Formats: sequence, structure tokens, C-alpha cells
Amino acid sequence: MLKKRGLWWIFGPVVLAFVMVTALFLAPFSLSYLSNKDIQKASVSFSKNVFKGESVKMAAFNNSKTNYVPFFGSSELLRLDSMHPSVLAAKYRRNYQPFLLGQAGTESLSHYLGMQEMTPALHKKQAVFIISQQWFTKRDSKWAFPQFYSPLQTVNWLRNIKTITPTDRFIAKRLLEQKQITDNSFYTRLVTKIKNNEPLSETDQSLLILRNRMLLREDQLFSNFTVSNNWDRQVEPALKSLPKTDNVSLLEREAMKVAKQQTGNNEFGIQNSFFRMRVKPSLKKLENSQSHFDYRQSDEYSDFQAVLQEFAKENTDVLFIIQPVNRKWSKYTGLSTKRYYQSVDKVKKQLKSQGFNQIADFSHDGGQKYFMQDTIHMGWRGWIAADTEIKPFFARGYQEPTYHINDNYLSKKWQNLVPIDNNLKNFK
Repeated sequence: MLKKRGLWWIFGPVVLAFVMVTALFLAPFSLSYLSNKDIQKASVSFSKNVFKGESVKMAAFNNSKTNYVPFFGSSELLRLDSMHPSVLAAKYRRNYQPFLLGQAGTESLSHYLGMQEMTPALHKKQAVFIISQQWFTKRDSKWAFPQFYSPLQTVNWLRNIKTITPTDRFIAKRLLEQKQITDNSFYTRLVTKIKNNEPLSETDQSLLILRNRMLLREDQLFSNFTVSNNWDRQVEPALKSLPKTDNVSLLEREAMKVAKQQTGNNEFGIQNSFFRMRVKPSLKKLENSQSHFDYRQSDEYSDFQAVLQEFAKENTDVLFIIQPVNRKWSKYTGLSTKRYYQSVDKVKKQLKSQGFNQIADFSHDGGQKYFMQDTIHMGWRGWIAADTEIKPFFARGYQEPTYHINDNYLSKKWQNLVPIDNNLKNFK
């Protein structure tokens, strides 16, 4: 008896702790509470936990007070100047508020997986997707993939598959190229099944449900721990500086004034602080440094196709915004304008041929004064130009789109196609 009691004193607390933790993770109720202020802060937090998770995003998109809408993009979203879409929407109490999803390194594959956690927010809803040609590099640039990946994304993707499609098989192949998948035998086995067009078994589905519940609890516990002061530190001051009236001419005047004050230390129209810290120390080395850059052939075109397929599947009404590059800077660094515009033509061919016709193409506007905040990111007047497309898009509300998905855009042939006129015209 004494021996048994001794064993309990040794192992009892461990067993009890295990039971309590298991009960916590399997509990059928949410473990997090987010106030409206929390969600507002999260909308401009650029937190990797928020991007990778589900609970904060869905709390925002289900919010009854504010109509948060997904703005997918990358590093341009961080340029929170006074004309940024988040600032304009808040200042003028628009019928939408951007929830920013992306930062440096988020490209189509990360966005596709992130979408798997928020399909109700896409289904017959509106969204904005900002495209950067810098994503479309010839060499696979998935260096940032691990930073924006979470197992919950893969679990949700697998659970969302009802009938295996060419896009599912393509994504499976892409995932099996990532160490985060191949290091885990459970995910490798299931993703390989999808790659081989083999449906998941009932046992697989049950295991996914269990994993989903545990990962979701983990997400609820930790995803809102990331504190961000971006709203208080950047958005609030910007709100005070804007004109009282929502008027393009007044906004242009304010943008010109602010941009002039902030771009005086260089000839490229780049924001002073960015130029001083990121450009000036290497200015000589950067001359003609981009002469070999080429965005025309890339596997990113097929990752982007997976994103389009997801929008089509959910009947999402999407506005695409194509960013320009700073023309003075691209001239200095030797970036080929011809090849750059050909890459834009390739993206537009992919969009338009499948019915994604709402495209705000600013690729030719990089030479306009104060349009760019730095070398490749829009700011000030660039954001105002984008707002002239964003504001009416949301004002008119959701309209049922008609998309015609072409799986040939998943092919190597499309990835490697050189986008001269005849090639684009003949691709079917």
C-alpha cells in the first residue's frame, strides 16, 4: 500500500497535469476573447502569429461592429503613411476597414495556405489583392515560407478537400518541397496521398479533426499575445493630419505637402529615412545592380494560379492592384523596363483570360512625383490613386463574379513562357 501511495505521489501530478492540458486543448469552447480594440490593433499589426493563425482573423471577419475586409499583399502594406488604405477608411468612416494580411516575404503560396483558415471570409465576399512583380523571380524564392507557415494551415487545407483537383495536386507537390512538411511523417503521408490523387480515409479525416482542435486551441491561446502599437503609433496621428472632407483634390494637396517634406535628401523621390538607412550606404554598389533582374519566368505564376482558383471556388469578388516600381530608381539600378512590363502583361493575361477583370494597373505610374514611398512600394499619391479604385469597389458592394479557371496555368509551360505578344496570345 505504501509503495502504491509512493508511486502516486511521484506520477500522480504528472498524470493529472496531462489530463488537464488534454481537456483544455479538446474543450469545445473558445479559449480567447478579443475586444473591438484588440481586433482594430490586429488589423494593422503585421503579426506573423495573426497571419499564420485562424482565431484572430475570423474574429475580425465576423465582427458585428466593423466590416473588416481582407487586403492581401506583402511589404507595401507596412507603408502606413497618412494616405494608406487603413488610414483613409478609418478617417472617413468608410463601409469597410482593411485587415492587412502580408508583409515582406508573403507570396502566393503563403497566401493560399492562409486562405484555408478563413474560407467563410472569402465566400461570396469582397477582397483586395496587391501584386508585386518582385514575387515572380526565376529562382524559387520561398525563403520566407517557414516564417508564415503553420501546421494548422495544412490541416485546414486537407480538411477542405472534398474532391481532389489539379490545384490540390499542385499544392501537394509544392508542400512536399518544404522542410516543414517533410520533417513530419503524418503530414508527409497525407500530402503524398493528395499528390497521388488518393482520397484520405475516414481514419485520416478523424485524425485531422483531432489535430485541428488541438492546433486551434494553441492558436487561440497564443495568436493574440503579439502586442502591436501600429494603430496608436502610426494610424491615430495620421488620422489627425488628414482633411476633414473625403475629397481627392484635398488629399492630393496634403500628400504633396507631406511627401515633399519627407523626400528632400535624395534625387529618387525616396523617403528620407529609407534612403539614409537602406540605400545611401550602398548607393554606388547598387548602380546597375538590377540589370539581370527578370520577372517573366517563375514558378510563382502557378502559385498565383492556386490563389485564383481559391477565389473562384469561393466566388470572391476581388480587386487586384498591380504596383509600379520607382522609375528613377529602376533606371539607376538598370532594371529592364521592357522585361518588367512583359511580366505585368503575363500576370494580366492570367487574370483576364479567367474572368478576373477588376485590375487596377499602376505599373506605368512609377515615374509620377511622390507616387512611390521608396524603391518598389507605393506611398502618398500612389495610395490615393489606389483609393480611387478601392473606395468605389466597396461602395458598390459584392457582385457575383463569373470565373473560368484554366488549369494550364499550373503548368511548367506557363511558368517558363516568355511573355512576348504571340506567346501570350497563343497560350490556351
